[in-house]
Parts: sequence; C-alpha cells; structure tokens
Amino acid sequence: MLGDVDETALRTLFEELIPFNKLLGLKLERFTRTPAQVVSRLELRPEHIGNALRGMPHGGLLSALIDATAGAAAAVAVGDPERIPGVATIDMRVDYLKPAAGVQLLTTSDVMRSGSRVVVVRSELHDELGTLVALGSNVFNVAR
Repeated sequence: MLGDVDETALRTLFEELIPFNKLLGLKLERFTRTPAQVVSRLELRPEHIGNALRGMPHGGLLSALIDATAGAAAAVAVGDPERIPGVATIDMRVDYLKPAAGVQLLTTSDVMRSGSRVVVVRSELHDELGTLVALGSNVFNVAR
C-alpha cells in the first residue's frame, strides 16, 4: 500500500526530513498499513515545557505532536510516495484533557476515512503513565 515507501523511508521522512519533527525530537514508534495507524514517541526536554511552575509540556507542543503523527498516518493511507508531499492539514481540533506527567509522550493516530482528496484522522496522546492527555481530530487535503 505504501508502494516504494518502506518503514525505513517513512522513519527517515518523519524523523529526519521534516525539520520541525527533527527539532522537536519526534520518533516513529511503529505503524500499520491496514488499518492505517501511526504511533509516535517524544522524550520531553526542558525546552518543551510551557508551565515552568508545574513542569507541564506546552499545549502547542501537544497539538504539534497530534498534527505531525496524524499527518504521517494520512501519508500511510495515501500510500503513493509521489502524492505524500501533497498531504496538508486543512482542519484540526485538539481537546486537552489532563496535564501530562513524566518525560515521555505517545501519540496514536488512526485513519478514519481515506478518500482520493480527503483523509480524516483521530488521535490520542498519552503520557508515560498511560493517562489520556489530549484528543485530536485532523482533516487533510491530498493534492492531485
């Protein structure tokens, strides 16, 4: 389904070729093609903290993790390596549920619908204790 894009190519794209993901330190934990799902991991660093008094990661970081992981899931669903660069977020919603604890975050993004022009993805972000920290919903356009 990913054509010529194998796990190594997806990992390189996700971790190294997307400058923002590389800056954050985002890692591809695993993915499946059918159903299209991507799981990412982030080891928190001091610069990720948004609330210094409570030591909580910034909400913008959480939304960035959801968007990046959901985008990777959309790319897996699209499958065609030539069309992957045309995947772009056109709508996104994040619901913050609880403060994150620990030093690791895990985001799981599942493709709910994949059409020729639109991909819909739902995401869950958990902290290292397994607490559900945030929920995300993304819609991606796929350029022809």
